[in-house]
Amino acid sequence: MSPKPHLEDLALEAPKGPIRLDSARAIQQTSALMATRARRELLIFGRTLDPEIYDRGEFLDGVRRLALNRASICVRILLFDTREATRAGHRLIEMSRHLTSRIAIQCVSEDDRDRLDAFLVIDERGYVRRRLADTMEATADFDNPHESRLLRTDFEQMWDRSSPDAEMRRLYL
Repeated sequence: MSPKPHLEDLALEAPKGPIRLDSARAIQQTSALMATRARRELLIFGRTLDPEIYDRGEFLDGVRRLALNRASICVRILLFDTREATRAGHRLIEMSRHLTSRIAIQCVSEDDRDRLDAFLVIDERGYVRRRLADTMEATADFDNPHESRLLRTDFEQMWDRSSPDAEMRRLYL
């Protein structure tokens, strides 16, 4: 029996063109692979910070590597609500508290709360998008600058209307 390939090995084999993802595991693995491939920026938009996707070792390792290799905020996350993730001890929330100059999390404004989708974008190049955030069906593409830029533009507009999240403040006693 051959050994299971590591995520780093799969990075060389990223599929060409759009791929359809139909399970939480497929979305998690693809998102982790995207995070390991990010070199400049990683953006996440969603209702919540889905732990089955974003609180996994490979994904967090990619985020950590990106954040430590950049001199400014390179990971930005826009959420409807962070309370559930904060209470559950989501590791990405904890990482953001330690790397405040590299990872920023903000709350979506009321104007954007009617959106139904969720997405991740890296480097204006790759993306994973669920048209309905509450489902585990997505489309991903590792090399689609056009669609990635459109999602990034949406993200930027929402970011400009968003606000810092009070839940993210760490109390030092």
